[in-house]
Amino acid sequence: MKRALAQGVLIVIVIVAALVMMRVIRGMKPQVTAAPSERRQVPVVVQRAQPGAHPVTVRGLGEVKPVHQLRVTSEVNGRVVERSDGLAPGGLLRRGDPLIRIDARDVSVQVASQRAALEQASVALADERGRKSVAEYEWQGRSEGLADHAREFALRDVHVRSAQANVEAAREQFGRAKRDLGRTMVRAPFDAMVTDATVELGQVVTTQTQLATLVAIDRYWVEIAVPVSQLVHLEIPGVNSTGPRGSVAKVIHDAGAGVVIERDGYIERLLGQVDARGRMARLLVAVPDPLGTGLYGQVPKVSDAPASAAPAPRLPLLLGSSVRVELGGQPLTDTTEIPRVAMVDDDKVWLVVDGKLTLRAIDVVWRSATTVLARGLAAGDAVVTTPLATPTEGMQVTIEGDSPSLIAASKPRAG
Repeated sequence: MKRALAQGVLIVIVIVAALVMMRVIRGMKPQVTAAPSERRQVPVVVQRAQPGAHPVTVRGLGEVKPVHQLRVTSEVNGRVVERSDGLAPGGLLRRGDPLIRIDARDVSVQVASQRAALEQASVALADERGRKSVAEYEWQGRSEGLADHAREFALRDVHVRSAQANVEAAREQFGRAKRDLGRTMVRAPFDAMVTDATVELGQVVTTQTQLATLVAIDRYWVEIAVPVSQLVHLEIPGVNSTGPRGSVAKVIHDAGAGVVIERDGYIERLLGQVDARGRMARLLVAVPDPLGTGLYGQVPKVSDAPASAAPAPRLPLLLGSSVRVELGGQPLTDTTEIPRVAMVDDDKVWLVVDGKLTLRAIDVVWRSATTVLARGLAAGDAVVTTPLATPTEGMQVTIEGDSPSLIAASKPRAG
């Protein structure tokens, strides 16, 4: 009995101790109070819109070609007795420089012969005029009854006209012979570079013999292909410009090893058909003074180097070179330059308005490799340039900084 009572007391004591421990443990539990949650704000970098006039640059590739190319032949037959040292591939000639001289002795004989024929014809004309005077005296008062043709024959009018025609023919033949004498010296018809020379000293040439091939060096052409849609940004003579020169151009030839040859030019004309392969419009760009001689007119430059910069050596622009051409287009007014990284679906951008993201549709009017020109933004609009993983309309953001404009509005944009 006593044992059972002791066990009951022990059980009660254990239960009481457990309850006390539970209360102690509950009193040691920290109290957690609910706090209002804060929405995380994404940091972004923006670019402030600055609408204005932005020139553009239309780019194309082309090959340097001659504007004037002449295959020189002789106008008289004969043996070459003199040959200019400049008549060699690569030789430069000024207008009027002699190329070859042909033996003139045979032509001189022709000149003497035609001079004699002219003298004989002149004597014959004088003789017929004397005979006409005698005939008029003999037929005085008796020719009224003759028919017209008989009267002209009797008074020797037809004989005089025939003799006069012979004089004119002889004079023309004499003049031709003298011109042929002058043609025995073959001269360059314009400032030129020799690309081919096939005549040699002592060679007998005819009017069918090709002597040399000359290329005019006052200007070259570069034919380039550009999208038809970009023609509206250019000034093209005969299309949207009345002047002889269109938009300015810069022709660039990368010669390798860090050597770059540049020339300034201008659009001269638009060819009448599109390129058969790419369906592109074709333009002819004229390049004055391609060899860098300084003898021919220059054109305004697309961009000028600082006044303190030393002039670089002017290497010649060679025929057949593959070149890049940058055409200065007309400014696009009321446009903003935007980096491509800021574009959404090619025609939208994210703006920050009152600390929140807002999607704005824009009108893209020009695209380049890194930027676009667009309309639809007001001055000061904050365009997000930070790439965002999952942006949503109304997302809270904080502006960490403004990115600088990529290119000043006064410089052309490349397309």
